[in-house]
Amino acid sequence: MVKRTMGQRIYREPTAEQAARYRKIRELISEEIPEIKHEAKAMRENRRVAIQQAVAMLKSEREHQGMSLADISSKTGISKSAISKLENNHEANPTINTLVKYAEALRMELSVSLTVKR
Repeated sequence: MVKRTMGQRIYREPTAEQAARYRKIRELISEEIPEIKHEAKAMRENRRVAIQQAVAMLKSEREHQGMSLADISSKTGISKSAISKLENNHEANPTINTLVKYAEALRMELSVSLTVKR
């Protein structure tokens, strides 16, 4: 049976065999969801820690070079408040472009590497 609702979409009722197959797939997925969510959370945390470490290195180098937020701001075009938030907010999520600008202002280079998981 074909059903039409809202606009041009066409919804078809699955056969009993299709419905049983879909139900089985949903059950398998529902069993895996907690593990998938746990792995995704761990990956996000690892990325957050890596970003925090990179920002901490930049801040440390800025301080080592005796540069102020204003100095970095004038070299990067990033506002002093944005740099301060980046350095002090552990939940900051800067773009790669922001990190590159900050690193270049300190005569540093941001490098990103990709490796194959094994």
